[in-house]
Amino acid sequence: MFKQWKNVDVKKELFGGLTSFFAISYVIIVNSMILAEAGLPPELSVFGTIFISVIGCLLIGLLGDVPIILTTGMGVNSFVTYNLVKDMQMSWQEALAISFMASLICLIVAVTPIIDKMNESIPESLKHGITSGIGLFLVLVGLENGQIIVRGEETFMELNHFTDPNMLLTIGALILTLFLFLKNVQGSFFIGIIVMTIIANLLGLVDVGQNSFSLSAIKDYPEIVGKLDFSSLFSIKFLLGTFSLSMILIFESVGLLNGLLPWISKERFKKTSIINAGVMMLSSILGTSPTIPAAESSTGIQEGAKRGLSSVVAGILFFISIFMIPFLSYIPSSALAPVIIITGCLMMSNLQHINLADFSEWFAPFLMMVMMGFSMSISSGLAFGFVAYPLVKIFAGKRKELTPTVCLISILFLCYLVAKVWI
Repeated sequence: MFKQWKNVDVKKELFGGLTSFFAISYVIIVNSMILAEAGLPPELSVFGTIFISVIGCLLIGLLGDVPIILTTGMGVNSFVTYNLVKDMQMSWQEALAISFMASLICLIVAVTPIIDKMNESIPESLKHGITSGIGLFLVLVGLENGQIIVRGEETFMELNHFTDPNMLLTIGALILTLFLFLKNVQGSFFIGIIVMTIIANLLGLVDVGQNSFSLSAIKDYPEIVGKLDFSSLFSIKFLLGTFSLSMILIFESVGLLNGLLPWISKERFKKTSIINAGVMMLSSILGTSPTIPAAESSTGIQEGAKRGLSSVVAGILFFISIFMIPFLSYIPSSALAPVIIITGCLMMSNLQHINLADFSEWFAPFLMMVMMGFSMSISSGLAFGFVAYPLVKIFAGKRKELTPTVCLISILFLCYLVAKVWI
């Protein structure tokens, strides 16, 4: 089974897996807290989050052989909780049924030539815009998690006060991590996380009392497994919810895979997409929100991870986290923020590949990027970018540069934006 990794740099893959895991480890607790607002018991859904992450990472690593973390998507879980359950007044069981149906649509797309046609038809400028947009998204996530920027009273964000110890800790962590990274120290991200975690705990800046978890609750976990409710399958709200969620899952996954793995071959892209969709379907059965390729996977890729071994390492760590969740609570956001910020900056370097001399070529990627960052939604950024692209091409008299597939994708995203009005 492991012959495929005979000539792999094990050290880089190990550090890549460690770094990716710690960068995304917050999802274990945060995902459960978000789904708790939908009615799912957090002490039970936490097992679903861990189990699907273990399965996703092992499958994508062993079968797909790519350095990707498959875990529950943070924007997707918010859609499930706030759109499907709170806004549309659905039960969490119905929401999981919608997740299953949307994932099934993703799987159908992945196993047919549709996925190849979509991927081939996306203009290079938009692909670079997707990567840069995810980068800006990560930078803002890191700045906010590290409390360098906070929600403003008169603006949507503002610089935090320098008297905030968490902000100062993040700045210190950023300086240390940048120094290690620019000195090409192997495992610079991971070392930065560990060093700043120790410092934060010694200074008493970590509050671990807010996250309680009991391994004994696993005996009750079957209460949320396989509880999908299809009773409203043919209702308008079920169909709208399924359409919107499938749009998010398909294009966010395609966008993330393109952004994280720009070098991947057509065959591996298709294989990775099929594995991704299959894990999505399983996530709803296990009682949690759909999985997507985590943007934080890029932290491990920047550490040098190139193969699926790093994903397997992350999968093993997710499994171990069942017994180590109380210890994960000791890792402050300030220690993780610099890794996310630097990774986002590196991804934004893709802007150099966009032809800035042609406004019709770079406006849509630019709009995509800023919408991803400032709406804090990758799917919304994708929608605005794809809708804008054919418009500016038509207005610029360059209609011949448009393909039928791009126009169809744009129409679907327009339908998605319209559907958001109804949900």
